[in-house]
Amino acid sequence: MIAVVVLLTLTGPSQIFANVPDFTGVDEAARDAVASGEIPGVVVLVGRGDETLYHRAWGWRTLVPTPVPMTIDTIFDIASLTKPLGTTIAVMALVDRGALKLDAPLGSYLREFRGRPFEQVTIHRILTHSAGFPALPPNGTLNGGFPAAARALAQRPLDYPPGTGFQYSDTGFILLGEVVRRVSGEPLDRYLERILVRPLGLRDTTFRPSGVMRARVAPTEFQNGALLQGQVHDPRARLLGGVAGHAGMFSTTDDLARICRMLLDGGELDGRRVLRDSTVRTMWARAPDVDGARALGWDMSSSFSRAMAPFFPPESVGHTGFTGTAVWIDPPTRTYMIVLTNRVHPSGGGAARIRELRIRVAAAVGAALFLPPSLPVSVASATGPAADEGDTGDGTLPMLPSRAAGVVRTGLDVLVAQNFAPFQGHAVGLITNQTGIDARGRRAIDLFASAPGARLVAIFSPEHGLTGDATTEVPHGRDALTGVPIWSLYGPARRPTPEMLRGVSVLVFDIQDIGVRYYTYLTTLVYVMEEAGRRGIPVVVLDRPNPITGRIVEGPVMDPDLRSFTAPHELPVRTGLTIGEFARMVAAERKLPVSLTVVPVAGWERSRWYDETGLPWVNPSPNIRSVTEALLYSGIGLLEGTNLSVGRGTDTPFELVGAPWIDPHALADALNAQRLPGVRFEPVMFTPTDDNYARVTCWGVRLAVTDRAAVRPVTVAFAVAGALRTQHRDQFRPENIQLLLVHRPTMWAFLRSEPLDRLVGWAEMERASFLNRRASYLIYP
Repeated sequence: MIAVVVLLTLTGPSQIFANVPDFTGVDEAARDAVASGEIPGVVVLVGRGDETLYHRAWGWRTLVPTPVPMTIDTIFDIASLTKPLGTTIAVMALVDRGALKLDAPLGSYLREFRGRPFEQVTIHRILTHSAGFPALPPNGTLNGGFPAAARALAQRPLDYPPGTGFQYSDTGFILLGEVVRRVSGEPLDRYLERILVRPLGLRDTTFRPSGVMRARVAPTEFQNGALLQGQVHDPRARLLGGVAGHAGMFSTTDDLARICRMLLDGGELDGRRVLRDSTVRTMWARAPDVDGARALGWDMSSSFSRAMAPFFPPESVGHTGFTGTAVWIDPPTRTYMIVLTNRVHPSGGGAARIRELRIRVAAAVGAALFLPPSLPVSVASATGPAADEGDTGDGTLPMLPSRAAGVVRTGLDVLVAQNFAPFQGHAVGLITNQTGIDARGRRAIDLFASAPGARLVAIFSPEHGLTGDATTEVPHGRDALTGVPIWSLYGPARRPTPEMLRGVSVLVFDIQDIGVRYYTYLTTLVYVMEEAGRRGIPVVVLDRPNPITGRIVEGPVMDPDLRSFTAPHELPVRTGLTIGEFARMVAAERKLPVSLTVVPVAGWERSRWYDETGLPWVNPSPNIRSVTEALLYSGIGLLEGTNLSVGRGTDTPFELVGAPWIDPHALADALNAQRLPGVRFEPVMFTPTDDNYARVTCWGVRLAVTDRAAVRPVTVAFAVAGALRTQHRDQFRPENIQLLLVHRPTMWAFLRSEPLDRLVGWAEMERASFLNRRASYLIYP
């Protein structure tokens, strides 16, 4: 094992290296992966510029027919790492030489694609997976190889208009491999041998290893009774003779490190230039045609990067491969991480385990190497409750007198009082669910269906469906009472499509939110506004109270590059907004070209909890059954992705946290000793009926809220996670907190075991800025 290097150098404007990088978490993750029996062996290399900081192998290169230990010089089938580290470099080298233009249509280089349907299919769009090609080539199209494959693929329709979507596509990169062959006059493997492999002195990088190299190749799985060792695992690459643009390369961590160093040094290594510096910068720039989620040939923050990108700085790039491989690079700090495994050996398993390994290794490397700017003094100790008056500095507004007896009317109730006058002559598309009721319990669906002068022509349902009890994807349907079609926005499509919007003249959104950033109804609203804006359809949001008040803002503002279905906009975890205020903020800050109207709640104040409104409570989702559970969800929900039960499958979800391996009394004592305001921890035993540990006895704590105005659920969640990390480090897997937290500084600090007050400080570092942003969009006092 190579010795750890002490790093002290300031390396960028937004982060510095930790003084003593601690890669213990990498070792723990790799050992656990091998011990699981699902991943035979692992090799990890971490480097910074020309320095190798960490390089180690674990487990077995080969299990059958004869076990062979894993070594750091093992050669791996790197699968889709071929795309960025092979094909993309080849394409960009041709761009460098003026032989290829990124904005040129594919038909300029493959004559089979010169027809009108492919005019907007550019090299750039193929590199960003936004060209419209299917994910995989249709069966039979690659038989016989090229050029016949080009003719066959050109006869198939695109999946979507180029530039209008994103779909990770092997098909596109297979075609890029053929582009390289026709433009350069050499097959992809020979071209890369000439411009990359020989100049960089790569000893073990090739498409078809043979001879003495094959003995060091980690085999994959059995095909037709024979073990694949030195033959590409991907069946489409095998059809193409082992050389393809999407897969087929074999390499080692050392060779891949040299490629990473070349790219980080602006396209040159040891005096041998492969690419111009400007070309590398172009390749790694965020591509606007996929909302900045990808660069040319590289991932940045797409859905495929969720195991890696959240733990590296925002401008990092990388890729993963099916056989269990990954590379992630941070250009500003010249840092890179390479993870190679043989997870498909010998029988093709290990899919869940490789995701866990990637997350844990990326998290450990990120926490070891990256530090955000210094913690602002003003938020260095922010664990206490808000004061009752004035600007508390805790994200609250001054406390207003309670008006629990006052009449509160939702936006829907306001419309009912107006007899739906604004919708005269409109064909209404209604986005709603079981929470879309008026004060008398009548469905918005029925009220719009009978509204004078309006026509209800379409219903759209979010996650959990129209009745709020679905726990998987929701199909389309038809409302039994009105006969109006129901379009699901939580299935294969999560945005309203042109077909769904046909004949709709106005979209109305009426769903009860709970004031938490990762509650997916917010994202559904964003998608509705974006699609409505593209088609000139106005949107009306019927506002509803924030059930956990609009006074308190808690938790970190998410990193903007990590948007996802559970991270729709740059908000803290507990938003302090109603859904109407959220809509105003998103429309303005994203400059959406949508006509937006918010029908406000009448009689509601920010200090009022939902159970003080007099409105009927309807569970907004299956496991939010009370105001207390909505409140706790704003923090304990962060723990859902870990290996804990948060009480789903019990009568009190989010009021319980446990696992079979927890010492409940020790955990309760440790948490109560911290004297967190507004909450008490009680040892408990419970058996959930579904979700994590279904029908398995769990031990843990019950969260008894003693003062709901004082409790800070995000702080509570970190206190629970920190205590478990101290008491049960070998069992607790906290890395997936980042999937909903999506804030690198706070997660890095947690993984470095910083104390709770500093964790809260990191989490609240952008609070003042958010409160200033929020002020313009508030509707209620």
